[in-house]
Amino acid sequence: MPPPVQASPEANHDVTAALLPPPSRSGRRSSGGMLWRTDVLDCGVCFLPLKPPIFQCRVGHMVCSLCRDRLASMGRCHVCRAPTTFENRSHAMEVMVESFRVTCPHSALGCTYRPAYHDGERHARECPHAPLLRCPAGGCGFAATTAALVANVATVHGWPCTAEAAAGLSFAVDVHDGFNFIFTAVRGNAQYLILLDTATTMLGRAISVYLLAGDNTKCELELYYSCCKQIGLPGHYYQKARFQVACTDLSNGLPDRPNASFQFFVPKYDDGSNEVTFKVSAEIFIPTQEDKPTFG
Repeated sequence: MPPPVQASPEANHDVTAALLPPPSRSGRRSSGGMLWRTDVLDCGVCFLPLKPPIFQCRVGHMVCSLCRDRLASMGRCHVCRAPTTFENRSHAMEVMVESFRVTCPHSALGCTYRPAYHDGERHARECPHAPLLRCPAGGCGFAATTAALVANVATVHGWPCTAEAAAGLSFAVDVHDGFNFIFTAVRGNAQYLILLDTATTMLGRAISVYLLAGDNTKCELELYYSCCKQIGLPGHYYQKARFQVACTDLSNGLPDRPNASFQFFVPKYDDGSNEVTFKVSAEIFIPTQEDKPTFG
């Protein structure tokens, strides 16, 4: 009888990673009857994934290299307050974070690569299997991943692009006539691009909203607008709307503006309707796999 085959450590790590679903908001992964806390793989100061080189105090509290440089002047550990400059490397943790592999979010599209946990976001942005999105400019013909399209719309066409600071928080957007873009914060292992197509009509400004994605991602957007009226009878005008956003990869282009539906409208009688730009507050809702769905 031939001797039993011993699986290598690398194979064990790969099998473990294949069984791990994406983390929840609490930083945990579940697999069968086991619960994996991925937050232990994050820096205790910046809360970003740890990656080599990793440093620790004499007690064992770990920080990433960037936070180690920031804490060096303090001379104390941020947890136990023991004197330290975090000069000691945590080689065991470096091995662990390199061995902990996650599934690419584009695995359903053919990607078999499993990046290290700390490298998951970068790989998702640059993955060759990520769906290609087309530039909304007529005749441009540019098609690329979300990250590359962000660079194209901002540098080549000069369209305004606002970055969402953090998922789940509202933020201000200066809206111009024409194309306006919102680049979302990371959700799961992905980032998204939202297009606000603004047109001036006889009655005011109409905004049509699209989520540029190729995987039918569900998204809701909440917009809030307010203005104090100074001309005529003074008053305070405001409106708020939350709506589902249509998902498209622009393979068929955008609807013609006369035929396009709009989700938000700033009426012309408002004092700010004749300005070149107007400001709205936005909040984005894109559920991840372990979030409870918010859509009917």
